[in-house]
Amino acid sequence: MSREDGPKAVGYKKPPQKTRFQKGQSGNPSGRRKSKSSTAPTDDDQAFLSKKVKAKIAGKEVWISKREALRERLFAIAMDGNVPAFALLFRLDMANDNKPGAGSGLTEAEEEALIARFLARKRSGAAGGGDG
Repeated sequence: MSREDGPKAVGYKKPPQKTRFQKGQSGNPSGRRKSKSSTAPTDDDQAFLSKKVKAKIAGKEVWISKREALRERLFAIAMDGNVPAFALLFRLDMANDNKPGAGSGLTEAEEEALIARFLARKRSGAAGGGDG
């Protein structure tokens, strides 16, 4: 009797014929369910940055939104001389200035005083022969 006449060999890397994968069928058709991506944008992303956190500003612990805390940190990094942080800070500032209802934070009198000081410096620089 030869090996070909007897039952098929079963052993290491040779599972029984009945338990092998069927042709054209994946290994586990029902398989593990796919989970929802955690990076998918959700409705509560806005709420996430609006939540309050405790932060230390000028030695005092205050409650501010996460968005404000990020801006404070970005400002600190920019003040350390990080040029890309400055660029990002200016872009954020310009984006916020274009929002309706966003004021400059200065009263009219303060703005006028600021403009007057700027013009006075500009005139004194031009009169002094500087490149002003």
